[in-house]
Amino acid sequence: MNIRYFLALLIALVLSSCAGSNNSETDTTLTIEERFNKGMQEYNEGDWLEAIKIFEQIRVQSPTSPFAAQAMYLAAMARYKTETYTSAAVDFRMFRRTYPSHELAPRAQYMIAESYYGLSPKVELDQTYTQYAINEYQAYIRMYSTMHPTLTDSAGMRIKELRDKLAMKHLLAAELYLKLDDRKAAVAYFERVMADYYDTKPAIEAQLRIAEVQADRKKMKEAAEAIAKFEERYLQEATQDQRNRARNLKSQYSL
Repeated sequence: MNIRYFLALLIALVLSSCAGSNNSETDTTLTIEERFNKGMQEYNEGDWLEAIKIFEQIRVQSPTSPFAAQAMYLAAMARYKTETYTSAAVDFRMFRRTYPSHELAPRAQYMIAESYYGLSPKVELDQTYTQYAINEYQAYIRMYSTMHPTLTDSAGMRIKELRDKLAMKHLLAAELYLKLDDRKAAVAYFERVMADYYDTKPAIEAQLRIAEVQADRKKMKEAAEAIAKFEERYLQEATQDQRNRARNLKSQYSL
């Protein structure tokens, strides 16, 4: 082997070994606080994966340190920001159970719900995660409603939005049955909207559709009852188009 090549290779190996040794020494000599601050730097710069790695090391290697709780919470937040919502929900729940008295426990509960909200799909698809999100927002309100009024208000608005989505799914199912010429099944689904989601926007349409379908089925008593309920419950909230449809229905069938 050429002596110059051998010496160059030897020098490269020595330098590489020294560099690895220095990096290892730097990592092991950092205090917990310094490692936490490094994790915060990565977090603030948007390097979520590196932040998760550092925060997880702190949580596992120094579980009794003053930084362990915040490291666990921030690791969950970093996962949320990468849109790995399932893992985020698991981590936020673990935080709340591990540190139930921590000042971040209410926010962790809220973020469990937000994680499931992120998993809630289009209205046409399975809505299991939508229901999970509603349950977790409701849990937040039960446990922490007086502690963070802003989050409580936000949770209430999310619940309303998600209930509208569930009601709309049943409304679409009812309309599908109408297309299949199964008006009895359609009415059953419209009535389910009324029973389970009476306080949502789709309920207004469902009540009116019951009246229209029953009139089309020549069930005038049921149609009259449905239109009366529409006027009693929803006339003020109904759109102008819905009011006009109700008026035309009453005129056409003398309801």
